[in-house]
Amino acid sequence: MKLIELEPQFLKRIDDSYEQYVDTIVEADGIQFLCPVCFIKNSGGVGTHSIVCWKPSVPQTTYPRPGRWNLKGTNYSDLSLVAGSSSILVTTGCKAHFFVQNGQIQICGS
Repeated sequence: MKLIELEPQFLKRIDDSYEQYVDTIVEADGIQFLCPVCFIKNSGGVGTHSIVCWKPSVPQTTYPRPGRWNLKGTNYSDLSLVAGSSSILVTTGCKAHFFVQNGQIQICGS
């Protein structure tokens, strides 16, 4: 699955409670997109929650935490989220576990 299918938006952190959408990765402190596991389960975006991934420069006082990833690439089509293990793991609810590499979603276990 391609990241672009999950309605991604780059985010600029304003403070611990607010962020705004920005157009480019250069401006971004993070990214928001639909959960790929729930997107598949729900056959689309209706009823699908969002995932937010912040860069390491965003303080741990900003939710969600603790995970932080470097945004590598130029746009949504070639974006990779890179960290120690680089995977994204949702610890509540759907328990989604996946990677974002080169604009593609790789769900763990598939």
